[in-house]
Amino acid sequence: MIDLLFFLILGHLFGDFGLQSDRVAAEKGRSKATLTYHVFLYTLTVALFLFAGLALNGSDGFFRLATLLVLTFIFLAHWIQDYLKAFRFNGTKQAFYLDQAVHILILFAVRILIYNGQA
Repeated sequence: MIDLLFFLILGHLFGDFGLQSDRVAAEKGRSKATLTYHVFLYTLTVALFLFAGLALNGSDGFFRLATLLVLTFIFLAHWIQDYLKAFRFNGTKQAFYLDQAVHILILFAVRILIYNGQA
């Protein structure tokens, strides 16, 4: 069994870096529509990796209401964090590091609080 945190972090890496074009990275700091687009793709990517992790671990936990609520929380938290980083802290290096640390902490909390007995 592979821990769900592994899949959540993989989803984060692919969603926040791998699938984000240079144009989206530059524009999301100026456009709330582009920011929302980025966060939607990010959340979809995390959802796919979470689904894969749960399926590989023999769980049907993806199809619970709690998972929909978790993904909604991840979407909102990511949107707020990226908004603050871009629009309030001018995208500084320190804001980037804090932003990434909080993203990972949120995924860790999701793993512990919601899916503790599933992987």
